[in-house]
Amino acid sequence: MVFALTVFFAVAIVSLVVSSMTRRAFQQADEERTAALVAQFRSEFNRRGADVTRRIESIASSDSVTRMALSLSNSAPDYGAYLNEAKSIADSQQLDFLEFTDSQGTIISSAQSPARFGYKEPAIATVPAGLFLKKEELSDSVAIGMFATKTVRVSDKPLYVIGGRRLDPGFLASLELPAGMRVLLYQNIESAFSPKALSASSGTLASPEKISSLIERAQRTGQETTESYSLDHRPS
Repeated sequence: MVFALTVFFAVAIVSLVVSSMTRRAFQQADEERTAALVAQFRSEFNRRGADVTRRIESIASSDSVTRMALSLSNSAPDYGAYLNEAKSIADSQQLDFLEFTDSQGTIISSAQSPARFGYKEPAIATVPAGLFLKKEELSDSVAIGMFATKTVRVSDKPLYVIGGRRLDPGFLASLELPAGMRVLLYQNIESAFSPKALSASSGTLASPEKISSLIERAQRTGQETTESYSLDHRPS
C-alpha cells in the first residue's frame, strides 16, 4: 500500500507539473499571438492615418488653397466665395471631412456641414499636432473621425486645413487584417454603454454586453485596457 501510494502521489505530482507547464506554455503562446495581431492592427491603423495626413498636406500645398490663403489675408476677404470649396476638394481627395478655417477659428468652408459657414470651429484651439481622433457633429448624427491638420502660412493670417476620414464599419472592413483577427470599434459618443455604438470588422456579436465592463473602464480611466473574453459572433 505504501508503494502504491508513493507511485500514485508521484504520478499525480508529475501530472500537475506537466499540466501547469503546458497551460503556461499555451497561455504564453496565446499572449504572444495576441500581441503580434494587435501590433499588426496598429501598424495598419497608423498606415491609414499616414495616408490621411499625406492627403491633408497635399491639399494645404495645392495652388488653389494657396490662392485662398492669399485672398483671405486681405483686409476685407470674401468668405462666401469659398462656400463649396471644401466639398469639391474633399471629394477629389476621398475624404469624409474637410474644413478650412481662418486664424480665429471661423469656418470658411466645410465639406461635411456647409451650413456651418461663418461659425466657430471649437476644436481649432485644441487641435494637436499630427493625427488625432475627433467627434464630428453632423446634421443628422454624430461621427468619429481620424483627422489631421495643416497650417497654411502665406501672410500674417494663417489658414487652417482640417480633414479626415470616418471611423465606421466601412473603415474596419477596409483594414487588411491577418487571419483569425477581428476588430471591434466602439464609438464613444454616449456616456452609458450602447450596443448600437459597437461595430465589427466582420459579422456581429451575439452578446455585445459582455464587453460593456471593458468599455466602461476604458471610458472611466482613459487608458489602454486589456481583458480576455469568450465571444460568440454571427456572420454578416
